[in-house]
Amino acid sequence: MTMKNPVAVLLYCSTLTAAGATDLTVTVNGVQNDRGYIVSTVFSSEASFLKRPEAFASLRIKASQGDVAYSLKNLPPGKYAVSAFHDVNGNDRLDTDPSGQPTEVYGFSNDARGVSGPPEFADAAVELGDQTKTVSIKLGY
Repeated sequence: MTMKNPVAVLLYCSTLTAAGATDLTVTVNGVQNDRGYIVSTVFSSEASFLKRPEAFASLRIKASQGDVAYSLKNLPPGKYAVSAFHDVNGNDRLDTDPSGQPTEVYGFSNDARGVSGPPEFADAAVELGDQTKTVSIKLGY
């Protein structure tokens, strides 16, 4: 499921009624300008990690200087990893140079970083139980 409208995500997630469901609040910290969008994706499994079409939710939020936040409501318990990038040119993808290195800033939950590529799901994953969880992502400017 891909959702580009945070209101749609909130409405969708509020219809879930899993036992022990909880909320996840994500804050993308330190956005340097208001150009473009913040694209944030929530993955609910290692198998779907970094495969945006298979993500639990994907949001596109107008960038604003400072912090950008959103909440997903009534998520079932489990592990979730969150990624975000500043899509300055608004093309809805993380741009890269010819060698494959990202040219737009990005970050992951737990400030996870890979050695020579993206981090592993386990490094970025946060456990959701029955308590509201807050995740902060620092973009790598």
